[in-house]
Amino acid sequence: LEAALRHDHETASYLVLSRGTTHKPAPTDSRGYAVDEAAASARYLVRRGVAPERVLLESWSLDTIGNAAFARLMHADLAQWRRV
Repeated sequence: LEAALRHDHETASYLVLSRGTTHKPAPTDSRGYAVDEAAASARYLVRRGVAPERVLLESWSLDTIGNAAFARLMHADLAQWRRV
């Protein structure tokens, strides 16, 4: 995410991906609730000054193929993106 933030001036939006993985337990918050990777990434970006409306989440997938499929269905196709 830090590398992405270095390009913030040329970035219209950030697409953060993944619910997590089936290979290890999800990280938890201070109350012990599971935190999706995409939600944690979104919070990180917003805390570093990215406007929340510029952060797009895909938090359904549990693998790389799912990341691509859901990102396309939920964001790229709807916004008619040509590059991701």
